[in-house]
Amino acid sequence: MMGIWRLWRLLRLSFELGAHLTSLALLAHLTNRLCANLRFLRWANRRATDKATSVPLVSVLVPARNEAATITACLTSLLSQDYPCLEVIVLDDGSTDGTSERLDRLVLQYAQYPQPYAFRVIHSDADPPPGWNGKSYACQRLAELAHGEWLLFTDADTLHTAHSVARGIGLASALDVAFLSAFPYQQTNTWSERLMVSFILDFLPLIGLDFGAIWRGTNKQTRVAANGQYLLTQAAAYRATGGHASIRSALVDDFALAGQFRDQGYRIALADGAGMLSCRMYSSPRAVWEGFSKNLLAALSLSSPSERPFWRTAWRAPLFAWGYVCLFIIPFWRLAFGKHRWMAAGEIFWLGVLRAIVARHLKRPLNEVLTTPLAAWGVLAIGLGALSRRWRKGKSEWKGRLYPH
Repeated sequence: MMGIWRLWRLLRLSFELGAHLTSLALLAHLTNRLCANLRFLRWANRRATDKATSVPLVSVLVPARNEAATITACLTSLLSQDYPCLEVIVLDDGSTDGTSERLDRLVLQYAQYPQPYAFRVIHSDADPPPGWNGKSYACQRLAELAHGEWLLFTDADTLHTAHSVARGIGLASALDVAFLSAFPYQQTNTWSERLMVSFILDFLPLIGLDFGAIWRGTNKQTRVAANGQYLLTQAAAYRATGGHASIRSALVDDFALAGQFRDQGYRIALADGAGMLSCRMYSSPRAVWEGFSKNLLAALSLSSPSERPFWRTAWRAPLFAWGYVCLFIIPFWRLAFGKHRWMAAGEIFWLGVLRAIVARHLKRPLNEVLTTPLAAWGVLAIGLGALSRRWRKGKSEWKGRLYPH
């Protein structure tokens, strides 16, 4: 009996020591990653300050499905750009909430004034063909109508500053890329938005991705990412890669499109777009849950290389889960119930410092730092819920359409 008790104590001590060392190693690694990413973003912004040598035609492409609450403000911001060579094309993708009527009023409003750009609205009630994600199908159709040397795909719930397009072209030119994705400033009004949105879309990318390595493109195993709220691509490169048709079934189309560009040998980059545009993605707890449920698991799988055999990559999931638990769950449990609380407090403080640095850089409210553990636990709950629904139903629902996993 004593032998079993000693073995249990040894296993418990080994677990606690392993979790602590894992947490410290991850915090050190993520600190280094965050500093490198912030240096890259500042360097990219400095490079883009020079005036562009040319002003190519940019086609701004906006897929819209049931966006009545935001479409007018979005298009007003796009039609107020200080970029001199622009066309704006909107695809009304079978909307049933008044989006169509608002678009028609905008067409009449802007037809009264001479504009240096084209503004077109296409109404469509056609469902995507079998095997197509609805948004990807809409984007592909928009790209086929575009005349620009550059294509800017942006969502109907974004608000653009007057220099959004000019700044994007300047960054893409300075970084010599064919694909540029910018992360907007995330508007958060309700408690669920404040809790989850910035944590998932600002904090996790800045500590988890390697922006410099993505831009250099020298390592094909580097995780790729993008934000579909702002995707700027060279039209020739877009068509050469197959465009959205090449990733037609992907639920997380922005990640998939970035990976397609990288796999075809084109340079891609992520940029800080907080000064270029803002976005309020979700307006209720239910929308937050459903939106991130659709994207979270697919984004994690797409951000890792998929060309290796399953048995070569199967270890990633348990290793990721172990690291996530050591970083975001065990320290808080230890602080409340365990021994050596000072060690847990140190890990939590370090994590809070990283969140505060991100908040300060992006001009986010500093009180978001206090919500970090709740946000991390929320991500875990959303992920487990998405897994459960995948096993039970095998499909995801978004914008009134069902998609198989």
